Amino acid sequence: MSNLYDEYLLGILNGEYDLQEARDDLFSLYARENNIDLIYATAPPYTDFLIACELKEKFNIPLVIDYRDSWIDCPNNFYPTPLHKSKHKKMETAVLECADKVVTINDRIKELIHLRYPFVKDEKITVIPQGFDPEDFEKHILNENNKKMRISYSGSFLNYYTPKHFIDGLKLAVEKLPELKSNIEACFIGTFPEQYREYIKQQGLEEAVNIVGYVEHSVCTKLLAESDVLWMMINKSERSDLHSTGKLYEYFGANKPILACVPEGVARRSLDMHGAVILTEPDDTQAIANAIMNYYEKFKAGNLPVPNEQVTGMYDRRRLAGKLANEFSVLSKMEEVKA
Repeated sequence: MSNLYDEYLLGILNGEYDLQEARDDLFSLYARENNIDLIYATAPPYTDFLIACELKEKFNIPLVIDYRDSWIDCPNNFYPTPLHKSKHKKMETAVLECADKVVTINDRIKELIHLRYPFVKDEKITVIPQGFDPEDFEKHILNENNKKMRISYSGSFLNYYTPKHFIDGLKLAVEKLPELKSNIEACFIGTFPEQYREYIKQQGLEEAVNIVGYVEHSVCTKLLAESDVLWMMINKSERSDLHSTGKLYEYFGANKPILACVPEGVARRSLDMHGAVILTEPDDTQAIANAIMNYYEKFKAGNLPVPNEQVTGMYDRRRLAGKLANEFSVLSKMEEVKA
């Protein structure tokens, strides 16, 4: 296979082969030699769906598409004009007509697909959420003897994501409960903009904050496992009800209590079942301060809440992979019957 690949590559570079024809020939050969009986495409980027549809049509192989985010309704997608958005809607329509099975990561994306494209039948869409790898956390020895309460955030602050409301809440909590300042460690794991470093200094909170910065994933999961409480936020924005950030499920894997500053939406509904969570609005600094003090008092008493493992276990990626494999199996059997 590698020799043939090299031959085609040289042929393309020398102008002897058409790029698309060479690609199709290679895929056809690869599919035959490796017994490919199903195409699985995830997006974004949504060009993955377009390429997968073309391959399905050319080689008559069933297609499963997996929405890791919404397409037309995603607030991060920019359409310069209504014409651009209309073009994308036509492409999404064609993709949904082409696909044999549709997977989404949450119920809200499924609902929007049904609303926008009524021709997509309910049985064609399956919801398989994001999850966590238990091995990422099982290998860490948990530190249950922190002298300070460590409340950690994993992720970067980009676009409209900001730690400002949390910092303001921490400031209010310290003013209300002065001992907190020397007995809490707000740990930020990930890229942290300079403007917020300065803001922490302005608020006089350097003693209570630890900016770890960007680290490898294995180091990140270790720090989460060694924390006492985890903090997450989803900012209020257009279609924030769609967001079910992967961070949420990593937090489930860490099996820690969570302070979640999130608006109404799919993430909040998942957190409702967690069993060890305090929910606030993203910008309610007083509620954030109260939550920090609440967790601190429980930390001192040695009775921080414990998550419901039956709920968090639902997001074990081994279980979710099994569910996806079952969808593949059902689709393959249906194709065999058709044949």
